[in-house]
Amino acid sequence: MDLRQLQYFVAIVEAGSFTKASESLHVAQPALSQHLRAMEADFGVELLVRHPRGVWPTDAGARLLEHAREIDLRFAGLKDHVRGPQTPSGEVRFGMPGTISEQLGVPLIEAAQKLFPDVRIRISEAMSGYVLGWLRQGTVDLAMLYNVADEKNLRLHHALTEEIHLFGQSGMAKSPSGDAVTLQSALRLPLVLPGRTHGLRELIEVAASTIGRSVSPAIEIDSYRHIKQLAARGLAFGMLPETAVRQEVGNGIFQAWRISRPVLMRRIFLGYQARAPLSNASRAIGQLSWNILKGLVDSGGWTAVWNNREILNLYMPVVVNSPRLAIPAEKTITL
Repeated sequence: MDLRQLQYFVAIVEAGSFTKASESLHVAQPALSQHLRAMEADFGVELLVRHPRGVWPTDAGARLLEHAREIDLRFAGLKDHVRGPQTPSGEVRFGMPGTISEQLGVPLIEAAQKLFPDVRIRISEAMSGYVLGWLRQGTVDLAMLYNVADEKNLRLHHALTEEIHLFGQSGMAKSPSGDAVTLQSALRLPLVLPGRTHGLRELIEVAASTIGRSVSPAIEIDSYRHIKQLAARGLAFGMLPETAVRQEVGNGIFQAWRISRPVLMRRIFLGYQARAPLSNASRAIGQLSWNILKGLVDSGGWTAVWNNREILNLYMPVVVNSPRLAIPAEKTITL
């Protein structure tokens, strides 16, 4: 068994079939089958189960997959580690929730092209829970995550904390008066929210439990874009970070209200795998994304509180001691 066979095995499992893996690897399908048989003979166990729709790993295959990904990651970073500091180059896979990508994606790519022209960034968008899964599996090198708990296999840096607002179509019936609404009153409105497995929904559920209320949205959909579209059509009210609906509020499409008693706060983390060394390119892009986020908060482009206690120095110095934004002194819920 060699590294190439491990890489082939990972590709087959991730593709879900020999045919798709053959196309992505540009390796003939019979050759891939031969490599798999050699690995199974080497280990003395069956690694994959074939079925009409493709393949999936056996229990032994799942254990091998975990180690194969770690070995591949370590090997990928070996040259950078041995060579030491140098001009970053190569691809960086970066996972982000949609609300973060909207704010960070373009500035990050633009700045990286100027500072690190030999680095190619590939940004993948999904709900935070899916992005976390990508990071655990090694599908992405870096990730921006919401409200993630400490995990022994990940390094997580708390960047900022932002506030969740209620929003709805301007002039919509049942709209709250004033510029704030209690969570209890907000929960009585027809709401469009993500499903129960989503981090934002979990935050709302936990907050609701503290006031003895349950959450019963009129519509459930795991897409920020669709949540905003449904709210814009007047079908329901939504709950998203203030920054995510700022443009629509400014254009008069939405009206937004602060949520009080309790205030809903959500933390944003930069994460990467702890077991594998980051490449120079990943270090550079991780640090650059951190600096851009901080600049957005400092300039007011992102309404949030920067975590001054977390100083990140992955690749280059980072400016610290930014002024903190005022948060009203009342009960808050932060996961």
